[in-house]
Amino acid sequence: MRKWMILGGVVLVLIVVAGFAVANLNSLINRNKDYLIAQAEAALGRKISVGDIGLTLWGGIGARFKKFSLADDPSFSNEPFVRAADLQINMKLWPLLRKEFEISKVILHRPVITVIRDHRGQYNFSTLGRDKEKREPRKETDREKRDRRAERGAAPGLIVSLVDVDDGAVHYIDKRRGLDLRVTQLDFRIKDAGFDRPVELALEAAILGAAKQNLKVAGRVRPLAGQADGNLSVEGDVELQPVPLAALETALPRLHERILRGLDLAGSLGVKARVSGAFGNGALPAVRGTLQLQSIRARVPQLAAPITDLNANIKFTGQTADLPETSFRIGKSQLRLAATAATLNPLHLTYRLGSPELHLADLRAPAAGKKRPEILRDLKGEGTVALKNGAVTQRGSLSSPSGTIADAEYRDLRATTSFAGNVLTIESLSFGAFDGSMAASGRYDMREATPRFAITTNVKAMNLTEISRALFPSAPQNIAGRINMDLDVTGFGKEWPAIQKTLKGKGRAEVIDGLLRDVNLAESVLSNTGVPGAINLIPADIRRKYPNVFSSKDTEFKQLKGSATISDGRAYTDDLVVAAAEFESTGKGWFAFDRTVDFRGVLLFSQALSQDITSRTPATRGLANESGRIEIPFTLSGRLPGAKPRPDIGYIARAMQKGAVEQGFEQLFRRRSRRGAAEAPLQQEPPSGSQERRRRDPVEEIRRGLEGLFGGR
Repeated sequence: MRKWMILGGVVLVLIVVAGFAVANLNSLINRNKDYLIAQAEAALGRKISVGDIGLTLWGGIGARFKKFSLADDPSFSNEPFVRAADLQINMKLWPLLRKEFEISKVILHRPVITVIRDHRGQYNFSTLGRDKEKREPRKETDREKRDRRAERGAAPGLIVSLVDVDDGAVHYIDKRRGLDLRVTQLDFRIKDAGFDRPVELALEAAILGAAKQNLKVAGRVRPLAGQADGNLSVEGDVELQPVPLAALETALPRLHERILRGLDLAGSLGVKARVSGAFGNGALPAVRGTLQLQSIRARVPQLAAPITDLNANIKFTGQTADLPETSFRIGKSQLRLAATAATLNPLHLTYRLGSPELHLADLRAPAAGKKRPEILRDLKGEGTVALKNGAVTQRGSLSSPSGTIADAEYRDLRATTSFAGNVLTIESLSFGAFDGSMAASGRYDMREATPRFAITTNVKAMNLTEISRALFPSAPQNIAGRINMDLDVTGFGKEWPAIQKTLKGKGRAEVIDGLLRDVNLAESVLSNTGVPGAINLIPADIRRKYPNVFSSKDTEFKQLKGSATISDGRAYTDDLVVAAAEFESTGKGWFAFDRTVDFRGVLLFSQALSQDITSRTPATRGLANESGRIEIPFTLSGRLPGAKPRPDIGYIARAMQKGAVEQGFEQLFRRRSRRGAAEAPLQQEPPSGSQERRRRDPVEEIRRGLEGLFGGR
């Protein structure tokens, strides 16, 4: 019993001694409150304000500051860097007994911490522990530069072994990248916190508006001392449970403005990775892990239908990334995408894209009047994409063995394209369609507000009727045949009415085995002579003999060809030729994109047809040229299809007058010849050679005919 009384007395004495010691320490701390704050301010280089201060034995001997506030660097903000309901600072015992303060632990209860990164890439916590001199900017001397470098490398006087944050909040503002992030429910632990040695940290928090903790981070940060570049060197593990993409858009407004502009995103994103390397000022650490995309749906302004059903795991391996083949949908179209990034900073990736059936209506609204769905079958594409300093470059190729575009079937579609400096270049484009083929190249320059373009095309044996029906379904189908064409044209503008006025270039076209519908060129010329009875110059039997020339409502031709110069909304030609079985036409003039025309041409009948006409209608001999072929100049002016060819009336009148005179001379010659034969004696010596030549001389015959006509001899 006595032993227990002695033991109890000892305990009581110890309690009294401890209480006395605590009272003395508490008194010591209160007496040295201003000193403690001054020491902390000197060590941190920041102003500190507190409410009550007292002794704590929780976790060791220390001071507890209520309503704690640590000022920010004035060059960053006038608001506090740290506010806390309660700040606990524990100190090592033996240095404290020597009246020396060496902090072993800092604990923040319910703090609010504001981290700011300025436009230069500097963080507001990077100046902790430094005395900042405020003076007017001036050029530093070499000695001052050496002193400043030495100052950056010097260790601050405050050494902290452990920092704990309990139920805190962090507001991160990055003025350089336009980020504004808020973190809540923050539990944060730093071991060996200081500026001259690696810092171990562990973090759990709720980010991006999550109702509970969804982020875990554990790792190490290299010493902050001497980091003039503003970068952090980190190494650790990061796990982010899936968060809604809508929350990511809200938290990263600059990202949404620059990269995700106009996108309406849904779905979630999660991360599980190990991070190591430098971070900040454009540097990105190496990442090894997985980015999870779940049930992604995106409405892209440029697409008619939304992207849906995207689920992907992007694997990161250091400075590279890999997206295994992943399927998703755009409207009704099922697509497959695989990509590999050789580097993430700057971004450089290769991709493969495929679709069994890509419906163009899912990419853009279908044009009016199209009867068949436009589909690219078995589409395959591959290429590279690079992003450096905000500039995108791309190069790729695609192919599709068959499909339907503009109500027409195509085959063997192949294209190679590139994009750089806001210029899209079609290096090659080829396909078969309309029973023929086409090859093209071009460029589309978007560096100015009004885009410019240049196109070179080569068309072989395409069916003009099918082309016209596909491209202009409501327009009259005036011409048929197979076209061969070379075209090189430039222009600028966004809409066709403006573009057609800017087009410039050259081209050459040939249409073979063709037809001008509802136009009979020969009949139109003859029926619009303006000369009474001109249409009757072609006897009925001749018209029956050549029905394709005079009776058909259309004009069949073997070849239509010519070259053209394009400018001012018109195509100018001076070598247009239409060659048919019994006639051909040559001409020059222009054709405008509003379907108005102005041509000057010559209709030239074949040798056989000309001879048949002139033999039956001698008055038409004046229309024959030196080769005996009838030719009629004509004009074609107005708007198609209503414009009709009109011959040169003056030429027709003069030629027919000439033919009539020649016909009168022949009749006169025949009458004169018959009268002379009747008056000749029965016996007459043959004329001499000179007399025979004079009788057969046309000039002499005309002279004699005129003498007989006017009664002279």
